[in-house]
Amino acid sequence: MDLFRNSRVVNIGPETIPPVFWLLAFLSLVPLCVVLPLAPIKVGVAIILGWTALLWVAIGFARDQFHWFALTWVAIYPYCYYFLSYPAERSIFTVDRAFIVLLLIQMFVVSRHAVTIPLPRDVWISGYLWGLYLLICILSIGGHNPSEVLPSYRLLVDGMLMPAIFGLYAMRYFPLLENFQKLHVSFCILGIGLCISGLIELTTGTDILPWNGADPAFTDTHVRRADGPFELPVILSVVAILVFFLIVYLRRLMPRRISAWRALLHRIGAIASLAAALIPLDRGLIVALVPIAIVDSFSRNRLLSRRIWATLFGIILLGAVTALMLNPRLFDDRVARPDNVYQRLAQDRETLQVVREYPLFGVGFNLYHDFTSRDPRYLSRLKGIESMNFPHNAMMTVLSEEGIVGLLFYVSAQAFLIRAMWRIREAYPPGWLVFLYCVLIYVIIGIDYATVYYSDVNMIYIFALGVLYQLQTKMLDQAKQLA
Repeated sequence: MDLFRNSRVVNIGPETIPPVFWLLAFLSLVPLCVVLPLAPIKVGVAIILGWTALLWVAIGFARDQFHWFALTWVAIYPYCYYFLSYPAERSIFTVDRAFIVLLLIQMFVVSRHAVTIPLPRDVWISGYLWGLYLLICILSIGGHNPSEVLPSYRLLVDGMLMPAIFGLYAMRYFPLLENFQKLHVSFCILGIGLCISGLIELTTGTDILPWNGADPAFTDTHVRRADGPFELPVILSVVAILVFFLIVYLRRLMPRRISAWRALLHRIGAIASLAAALIPLDRGLIVALVPIAIVDSFSRNRLLSRRIWATLFGIILLGAVTALMLNPRLFDDRVARPDNVYQRLAQDRETLQVVREYPLFGVGFNLYHDFTSRDPRYLSRLKGIESMNFPHNAMMTVLSEEGIVGLLFYVSAQAFLIRAMWRIREAYPPGWLVFLYCVLIYVIIGIDYATVYYSDVNMIYIFALGVLYQLQTKMLDQAKQLA
């Protein structure tokens, strides 16, 4: 696309910052010189880091360069959960929350005078429906003791509200035209980091970035199922494959010839993100990739060539055959044994029992496990396999916890967003296909595992959809100008 190949890339670095900002920065260090000698070492280091971050935030706002924080967040956000959350248990401060607060300031204060992307009616309807869904979630836990449902409120804000705000920023405010190549670099860095952390966990069997309250996942043969910097292996698979799609797609918008370092970074980032998606040995990912590969192979605007798809599934098949020959127990655990299927079917039967008793508004947001654990009559069995007391399915989770009303708003909000993208698909068909692939990954894997509330998945997923929608809108505007 000429619109993106000819876009001007602006380098913002220390040399472009006026001397007055450096003067203010150095003057602001004077109070630190008084406080730091009196503080413990850890507190002093934290003060320095925090003060430095505040300075750069202020400079970013002053120069209208807030998008650099978004680009940085994309590249490093998974590691912030481990290193920059305080306190470690039930964190009050997280990078995501601080970032969203700054994002709101950027959108409602600074960007009021900037040119924003107009949103069509379908997108606004999607937003209103999502707001109604959040209202249903709040009402579903409103009658409980606040101290008992505090984790639910936190999950509601982190996993459902903040991603929507981030998606709005990506659609309307993020200066994508000037920064899509930088975004490509950020996604490559993210993919490489996920691959490295996953490989270390797979080969050493240790959890290098453990989550509070999360147990490492192993197969029956004690092979470590890597989760990288995330809580669960499935999250690593979902995030990594989304990153892979974005890396490949953004490269298509660049000029055919790019610098050697950027071409190398692209290849490493794409391969690393795809490897990171496969490392957790998640079967749901393979199931989700099958329809995507079929659609892509028969499309006139393929994201990947048929040879690449054939090679990918050949590698997966070779890995399965190798496991069958060298480690039959591993093959049985991850491929052949039907116990997990029976357990999920038993769980669906249990969930439907709960839905029959609480059909309209469910048992309360994030309260399913507590509700069913207290009443053994909901326990279900299939071929000797018991249910888990967790819905383990995104749609079933919403249906059981927010009822039919909540599910209606939840599905409708996403349907209107998809329809908005469908209506502008002809502007650049590959953009529509990547959008569809991201949705299919999220939905199909969500059927296998309930990823509906996880903020680390939802933040990057909604941001990706927002970026794809803005790109499509830009291309549509270009087509109208040329017509």
